[in-house]
Amino acid sequence: MEETMEFVKRWMLVSAAVLVLVAPLFGNDCITSECHQDFRKFRVLHAPVEDDCTSCHEETGKHKFAKPEGSVKDACYACHDDKEAGKHLHAALEMKDCLFCHNPHGGNSRALIRTGRMDTLCYECHEKADKTGKYIHGPNVSGNCAICHEAHSSNTASLLVEPAEELCINCHTDKTFTEKGMHRHTPLEEGCTGCHNPHASDYVYQLEQSGQALCATCHEDITDAAAKAKAKHPVLESREKCLNCHDAHGSPYENNLKKGQMTLCMSCHDKSIIGTDGKDHNIAKILRKNPVKHGPVKDGNCSGCHNPHGSDYYMLLSGAYPEKFYTEFDETRYALCFQCHEAALVEKAETTVQTNFRNGKENLHYFHINRTKGRTCRACHMVHASKLPKHIREETPFGKWDIPIEFSQTKTGGSCSPGCHKSYSYDRVNPDSYDSENPVTGK
Repeated sequence: MEETMEFVKRWMLVSAAVLVLVAPLFGNDCITSECHQDFRKFRVLHAPVEDDCTSCHEETGKHKFAKPEGSVKDACYACHDDKEAGKHLHAALEMKDCLFCHNPHGGNSRALIRTGRMDTLCYECHEKADKTGKYIHGPNVSGNCAICHEAHSSNTASLLVEPAEELCINCHTDKTFTEKGMHRHTPLEEGCTGCHNPHASDYVYQLEQSGQALCATCHEDITDAAAKAKAKHPVLESREKCLNCHDAHGSPYENNLKKGQMTLCMSCHDKSIIGTDGKDHNIAKILRKNPVKHGPVKDGNCSGCHNPHGSDYYMLLSGAYPEKFYTEFDETRYALCFQCHEAALVEKAETTVQTNFRNGKENLHYFHINRTKGRTCRACHMVHASKLPKHIREETPFGKWDIPIEFSQTKTGGSCSPGCHKSYSYDRVNPDSYDSENPVTGK
């Protein structure tokens, strides 16, 4: 009997303690089995419901309550900060009161919105088309519109929580490109939505259009020229197309290249490429083996001679250059070379200043090139790099035969002994006398 009485006492003490703990949740006993028991279903109760219902309702009699005087907004702002302070006001708040979106007693989230998910509430007014697309933005998938948008008011258009150019990098921290020395893609300075749809799209990365079509909206001149070019750069039609070479957001390199120009080009051109002469042209291998680099190569400027997007000239050259080994001289055929070199180099039969490749005053460039069956520059020079000064070849291609040149240089001239003619020397100070059978000068 004594044990039973002791158990009853303990049970009563525990029950009293539970009532003390739970009582605040009942808001002056409004939440009871007989009254507002439906409030129990909320995961989060509005604070006045937990503490004191009369914070919002005025008691007018026994179990009789009236709405507070004034507007609903006035009642809400008695506790909450003014939600209409921003330059741009949410239309729902402007035309309705707080209860249009919020349940005043409780909800399944801290915001006490009327629906289970925020996007369900938003789509009561906004088009659900923003939800359709093969690729949907993460916050949109999760239904959390408030990650990007203020629900009440904002100083930024579209009720964004921050200016567009800053908002996205809160999550996409690797796309800032604001550090010193970085080159930002111009659209990025005005926000990401110039290229990306912030809600959903049928294109990967939520792009507004696919691949080159999107790039063409700004770079139409480049994409049109590439499409019409006679010589195509294969990289523009493979894998990621423009993005094979360019970073769409920014880069430490000019033109938003992914790597330095030379490094980028050699990432592909370090392999066998068969040229129009039928020979293997592994450019990276040539550069590694030959220390004397052509000026543009030395500067890491492949685009000095090649158009990376496409060209009307073979080998993607940015200007005219003879495709054949022999050709009649015409200045327009060497437009590429004359972008840097003076045309007088090969146009004057005699000179003392245009070139050191002369016998006395006789311009030996002129006598090699300026003729009906003129030798092109490639007959004697390597266009990328060589082991010899002035990019002189050790061998020159002639069909299947690589003709040895055997060039040697002196202080005032030099000599060569190629397979195309017998040995000849030249001297700028003490000119050599050439016999009448000289196939070079024609004398």
